[in-house]
Amino acid sequence: MPLDYSKWDNLELSDDSDIECHPNVDKKSMIKWKREAIHRERAERKAQIEQLEQFIPLEKWILQQMEPFSSFLEKYGVEPTLEKLKEFQALAQKHGRHIVAVDSATKPNTPPLILDTALTDIIKKNNKEDLLEAIKTLQQKAGVVLEKSEKELERLRKEQNKKMTSENMFRETANRTILNTSSSSSKPKEKKKEKVVETLNPNAQMKNLSISDDKSTEATVEEDSDSGDEKDIELSKEAAEFAKLKGFEASLKHVKRYPEIVNETISDQILAEAFTSQIQGKEDYARNCVIQALTLQYCGQLGRDGVNTFFTKMCTNDPQARNMFFKDADGTYDRIKTRCAEIIAERSNDQVETIQLQAAQDGSPITIRMPDPKEEEAYKVFQALPETFRDALKTGELDNLNKVLEQMSVDDAETLVQVCSQYGFLDVGEQVIDETQQQQQE
Repeated sequence: MPLDYSKWDNLELSDDSDIECHPNVDKKSMIKWKREAIHRERAERKAQIEQLEQFIPLEKWILQQMEPFSSFLEKYGVEPTLEKLKEFQALAQKHGRHIVAVDSATKPNTPPLILDTALTDIIKKNNKEDLLEAIKTLQQKAGVVLEKSEKELERLRKEQNKKMTSENMFRETANRTILNTSSSSSKPKEKKKEKVVETLNPNAQMKNLSISDDKSTEATVEEDSDSGDEKDIELSKEAAEFAKLKGFEASLKHVKRYPEIVNETISDQILAEAFTSQIQGKEDYARNCVIQALTLQYCGQLGRDGVNTFFTKMCTNDPQARNMFFKDADGTYDRIKTRCAEIIAERSNDQVETIQLQAAQDGSPITIRMPDPKEEEAYKVFQALPETFRDALKTGELDNLNKVLEQMSVDDAETLVQVCSQYGFLDVGEQVIDETQQQQQE
C-alpha cells in the first residue's frame, strides 16, 4: 500500500537544515535569519488579526447607532437630529470609541477619518438636504471600511492556516471519559482509611494562620474592598517595559519591535499600574502610564494600519489630533486621580478602636474630682498627667474627657484611666464593655 505524504506539503519549518544558500553566506546565519523572519511574520500577522477582531465590532456598533438617523431626520427635522448626533458623539467619547476610523486614508501617509471628526463636520450642517446627504455618506464610508476589514481578516486567517505550524497542527478531535463500574453485586468490605501526614521537618513550627477574632476578618474585608471593585490585574513584563517609556518616538520603536503588545490586555494592565501608582503618590509615573495605555488603545482602534496612522499624527505635530489625544489622557487621569483620592479619604476615615467613658447602666454618674494640693502624692501624679487631659479634668465634663481619650491609643488611654481611678480623680468601675461586639451580636 503506497503511503500518502501530501499532508506534509504545507509543513513550515523555522530551522530547516536542508536549506540551500550561497556558498559565501554562512549556513547557520542563514537558518537563523530565516527563522527570525518566519517568527516575526507570524507575530505581525497575529497582531493584525487581534487588532481587526477588536476593530470590526466597533465599526458594526457605529453603523448600528447611525442607522436610525436618516428616518429620524425625515420625521422630526433638523434641530432634534442635531441634538441626537451630539448625544451620540458624547456617548462615543464616553466609551472611548470616538477615535475609531470610519473612512480610509485618501492619500498615502495621511491619517484616516475618525468618528469624532466626521460627527463634528456633520453637526455643522443646518440644511436638511445637506445633513441627510452627510449622514448617508458617513454610513456608506463606514460600511466600506467594515467590508474591507472583514475581507482582510478573512485573508489573514486563511494565510495563518495555510501552513502547518506548532500552533495549528494539533487539534482536539474527540474527548470522552469512560468510568469502569464494578459488575459484582456484592459490596466490598469497608476499609478504614487513616490519614497520615508526612513532614520533611517534623521539628519545625508552623506559622499560626488562624483568624483570632471577627475584627481581623472585618479589617481584611475592608482592606480588600478599598483596593478596588475589581480584582488586581497583574502587570506583565511586556506591559511594565512599555509603561516606563516616555515620548512617542521611543514608543513607536518599541511597538514596531514587539507588535503583539497592541492589545486590550496590555492596555488594561498599564491602566491598573497607573491606578496603583497614583495611590502610592507617584503622580508623574501614573500620568505616563495613562498616556502609554491610551497609545495602545488608539493604535488598536484606528483600523488595519493603526500604528503608523497614530504615530504619524503624533510625530508630525498635528494640532487637532494631539489636542484630542491629550484631552482624552487628561480626562482619564483626572478620573483615576479622583477615585484614588476617594479611596485614600475612605482609608483615613476608617474607625479606630478607642476608649470612651460613660455612665453605668443603672444610671449612676461618673464622679470627677480634682486633687487638693495638700495631698502631695496625688497632686504630684495629677501634675504628671498630659496637659490636655488635666484641662479636661478641670472642666468636670465627661464629653471633654472622651474627646481627649479619642486622640490616644487604647493602651495609653487604659493606663491613664486606671491611674485616675486609683488616685480618685475618676470614679469608674472595672468592667470594660465592647459596644462594637455587642452591636454585631444584636
